[in-house]
Amino acid sequence: MSKQISMIILFIVLILVCFKYKKIERVNLIFFTGFITISIIDFFCYFYFKMTKISTDKFYVVGMFVMFLLYLIYYYKLLYLESLRKIQLVLMMLFAVNGCIMFGVGANFFENFSFNTFYVNILLLTFSIILFLYQTFNSDRIFEIKNYLPFWISVGSLLFYIGIIPISYFRTTVSYDIYFFFLFLLNLINNGVIVFGLFWNKRNTDKPGSYGRQSE
Repeated sequence: MSKQISMIILFIVLILVCFKYKKIERVNLIFFTGFITISIIDFFCYFYFKMTKISTDKFYVVGMFVMFLLYLIYYYKLLYLESLRKIQLVLMMLFAVNGCIMFGVGANFFENFSFNTFYVNILLLTFSIILFLYQTFNSDRIFEIKNYLPFWISVGSLLFYIGIIPISYFRTTVSYDIYFFFLFLLNLINNGVIVFGLFWNKRNTDKPGSYGRQSE
């Protein structure tokens, strides 16, 4: 039942993205590319495993790598303060190094999902979101925060990925029903926040590339 609800919510997000395409700044499409990619892979893996009983880790490994890469690029594009962009560039380099290390150390990197790599990538993404929120709360965007889609994307992502760490850590000590219930709940909150952001989003009227610069 939870998968069906998740699919319905994803469908709603896709409809809103298509319906509000002209009002969504292109930079946000980088995020939605990663968001939709991992959602499709998740549903594919669910039905693929159900029919074949074959491990789907390799699909998740590739999907997660693409998703986190796009998310980090997304925040790099959103940042306009030079000092923050440099920090974000370092985070992206650490992401690449993390992937290379795990690929070199683990012979079955693409066959087994690594939670250690997953936790590191969550940490890098969390730092990226913090940089963006710092920039946003120190700019004129704070006065129209309700209509600023990247803010709601960031809030939803922050709630989801911070919440998923303890759930993933204790995945082997709790029942599958409890594990998947909390995972579903986090997905529901994340998707709900994104839908709210899409509904209230208004296109940035500043010149291209500004994304709510600080007033001089």
